[in-house]
Amino acid sequence: MILSDRDIRSAIEDGRIGIEPYDASCVQPSSVDLHVDRLFRTFHNHRHPYIDVKKPMEDLTELVEVPNGEAFILHPGEFVLGSTAEYVRLPSDLVARLEGKSSLGRLGLLIHSSLPGEEQILFLSGGRVELRRIDEIVTKRLEGSVVSFDPATFTVGYHPVTGWWEGAPDRIFEVRLASGRKVKLTGGHDLFTLDGGGEVVKLPVHSTAPGTRVAIPRRIPDPRTAPAVTIDLVQLAPESSHHNLVCGGPSVEAAWQDDVSLVESLRSIGIAHAEYYRKRLLLPLPVARMNGIQLRGDDFLAARGGRHRIPAVLEIDPEIAWLLGLYVAEGYVRSNQVTVSNQDQAILDRAQAAFARLGLPVCRQAGAITCCSKLMAHVMVWIGVAGRARDKRIPRSLLGWPGHLLRGFFEGFTDGDGSREPTRISLWSSSEYLVGDLLLVCQRLGYRAAASFRNRPHGPLWQISIPYLEHELLTAAPATSHLLIEIRRASGLDQKTAAGAAGFKYATQLNNLEAGRSPATRIRTLRALRDAYRERGTTSPKLDRIIDGDLCWDEVVEVRDTGRIEPVFDLEVRPNGRRIENFIAGYGGVFVSNTAGYVDPGFEGHLTLELSNVANLPITIYPGMKIGQISFFSLSSEAANPYGSNEAGSKYQGQRGPTPSRYFENFK
Repeated sequence: MILSDRDIRSAIEDGRIGIEPYDASCVQPSSVDLHVDRLFRTFHNHRHPYIDVKKPMEDLTELVEVPNGEAFILHPGEFVLGSTAEYVRLPSDLVARLEGKSSLGRLGLLIHSSLPGEEQILFLSGGRVELRRIDEIVTKRLEGSVVSFDPATFTVGYHPVTGWWEGAPDRIFEVRLASGRKVKLTGGHDLFTLDGGGEVVKLPVHSTAPGTRVAIPRRIPDPRTAPAVTIDLVQLAPESSHHNLVCGGPSVEAAWQDDVSLVESLRSIGIAHAEYYRKRLLLPLPVARMNGIQLRGDDFLAARGGRHRIPAVLEIDPEIAWLLGLYVAEGYVRSNQVTVSNQDQAILDRAQAAFARLGLPVCRQAGAITCCSKLMAHVMVWIGVAGRARDKRIPRSLLGWPGHLLRGFFEGFTDGDGSREPTRISLWSSSEYLVGDLLLVCQRLGYRAAASFRNRPHGPLWQISIPYLEHELLTAAPATSHLLIEIRRASGLDQKTAAGAAGFKYATQLNNLEAGRSPATRIRTLRALRDAYRERGTTSPKLDRIIDGDLCWDEVVEVRDTGRIEPVFDLEVRPNGRRIENFIAGYGGVFVSNTAGYVDPGFEGHLTLELSNVANLPITIYPGMKIGQISFFSLSSEAANPYGSNEAGSKYQGQRGPTPSRYFENFK
């Protein structure tokens, strides 16, 4: 619940919220305006070849104080730290959110960052899981859930969206990963990695570099428990096609008991002779809808003048799912037919049987099977799988299907455009969009998968590789040297003994891991160490979640400035005040943080501002001017470990002025 101006004033007067200095005129309907101080921290990148997050690097920034009557000039592309003039104090049952002033954002001055509107989110709403553009979710305030991981357990699940945010234009970067996945973000937006102690931490795009390991899902669970999946073709069919469709079945037969009403409805759409429909117990679809007839699974649709019928509510079983997978791999539609090509006669036999289960006849050729049904051609368009080979996509609702149906689709695609080798499965496609979809399908099935690309004389081709056995593909985690030292010492073993117990050939191998000389560690290596320590009665929940959790760690290969400056959008994922604050976005599925400026319950201090200029001209920042607005949210219950408590490990409690990063303290 967001506090209104009345509740904000009351909380300030009662001393529950502290804002010093406080100006009552700055209270807005649901927020309080805050001002910028005269202190700024500028970055001196020339002093270091790179930023080492393990070290304090005190000389990386320099504190600058703006003299009275003067302004701070922020040049295009620059990033500095500022501070609010106000000292803010929160109780343990409120969380706050800091946002930049919209009017400044429109000039190019940002204190917030997020995703461009085109980025797609895996979104669960109304029992359906679909890829939806983030700008659509935000502008329409769509209620639903996103795929997120719990930072405490590394468990991936569906968590409700608790807020929506739209911001001013910002510069867009694209982060590409070794597996072929990619996501577009602003420079200040966060991905996720592990620190030396095995804790998940946020990593801004500006701080990522080739070789950095970031979180992606290892698996995405089923969103529902019911095994049945149905597609209501009436709801799916565009209204422009309704006049060409007729329906029949028990629901229509029952409706014909009231002849007068249906005859009048037929006349209203220009059909004077109702006898044709009465004898056949049929109705034009617009008439059925006009009379509120709800079609069920035992009812059917047909094209006007056509002989073939399809259930109005299509139940997807493994064979139909397999047929759709085969079609997406090797099928195409024309105005009145659906064709699937394949040289394997057993596969064509299976496809013919699947069409027959829908009551549809087929024509066989040596290397193809054709279903001559105009209605079926329309259905393929409605469910989103028609189109040219380079534009193919999976069915719109597929990512919400339970695992056994997803596997049916996957097997069908593999039978069509895949190969099964002794060490891996390979899938092939000339559609870049489809490859991104298939990477998500693999995550839903718990398969480790990566995509590669090559140009051919007649067009591009993507390959998705899915290995059977554990090897280099997505099987390493960011180095956790401090955690490994902590577990070994708890077990009472020295390095040489621990290395031998884990099956290492040389003790120096474990020494290198504990010294952090490698940026990543194989999961199978961590598993061997865990087994060795367990035999001596030492366990580690942190190590368990890295090995067995729902996260993989993909390697950044490129961070590219796209040159685009666009409006940005963000979602809040904080159910009941829980620290979820992430969701899957982008091509193939990458975890990104929602980066709203949250202020934790129990915090007190000046608020550090991350200021960026994405305009083409310098911007003046005058000390004392309004820079942002803070709003307050009520928690479902008082925080057990509020910010500033011993358990919270708070690094910025009581901060004054712009405070540089203390991330290095995570490695102590």
